[in-house]
Amino acid sequence: MRLTAVLLAGLLVGCGSQSYEVSRSELMRLAALPPEQRTVVRVDQTITDPAVQGVERITGDTIIVPRGEIEVGGGGSSGPRVGHAAHGGGGGPHFGGGGGDGKGLAILIVVVAACALIIATAIEASRFDGTVQVHPMMPVHLMGSDGNYDTVPLAWLDPAMAAGADHAILRDDEGPWRPLDRAPLWRTGWNYNFFTGRSTMRSVWGDLADGQAFTMQLGYWPTQQVGIVGSLYFGWRDNREHYTMFDSRYTVELQAMPVELGIFHLGGYVGYGGASRFEGSDVKPNGNDSGSAYTAGGMFQLALHTRIALTARLGAAEAHGEHSTEAMLGLSVY
Repeated sequence: MRLTAVLLAGLLVGCGSQSYEVSRSELMRLAALPPEQRTVVRVDQTITDPAVQGVERITGDTIIVPRGEIEVGGGGSSGPRVGHAAHGGGGGPHFGGGGGDGKGLAILIVVVAACALIIATAIEASRFDGTVQVHPMMPVHLMGSDGNYDTVPLAWLDPAMAAGADHAILRDDEGPWRPLDRAPLWRTGWNYNFFTGRSTMRSVWGDLADGQAFTMQLGYWPTQQVGIVGSLYFGWRDNREHYTMFDSRYTVELQAMPVELGIFHLGGYVGYGGASRFEGSDVKPNGNDSGSAYTAGGMFQLALHTRIALTARLGAAEAHGEHSTEAMLGLSVY
């Protein structure tokens, strides 16, 4: 945990980025507006600062000048020198036999996954994605797909420049900057989920009871509503002989969240993959088994941030020739 704290502190220091990415579509929207109306921009804060050459900071008194002049200023303050630049980018349970060994390894994996969740959540929570108010003469670093870039005032941006850029970078230290509204939950891109809860498991004795369960997922959402994730599930409990029974599943899930009611989102998932179970017994034949697994269920999300949601899962699984149910709660980081 001490190492985790050190890593987390180091990563958070790197989260103080003063750079914000502007998409090509947003650049096209801005280029279609009159220069004096280019004051509200949709941005996504970057984790690190891209290697762009800084320019002199403009002030709120900077006047909007026609395209083509090099230096602008107002109220006695000097504005940015903007021009062309090209730079590269830069009694208890038995812990032997049966499922005990699997449970021990699973606990280690769960601890590592939980630490990864803490770090990912802290990083994403520190970022601002949404709309900001800027001055029309705010310097815009237009980034090409090859890493080269041009720097121009926002008021000088034209449709050809916007279409030719891969994206742009704005820096909050290069002019007046006021955050307005944070963007709603946005899933498109990579995704990490961590859940904990309870799941039912049937012993070789035939009794069905619930035990501790964890699910860890990593995947990609090509759209806001649909994602594909790899899922790793661990569950365990003690049987009547105090041996550990341990269950694991490794599946690929198709997730969909088509219903949005403000900050509440509803959807579901289906998955397919493999499953393994281990259970020791001094009386019964061992409960070891492996085979296919099918999963399905509902998902319910409460948006906490543009990139973070509290997620509940209620589902069922078919594996080892039996039906089990689970209820879990956790965090989703996008």
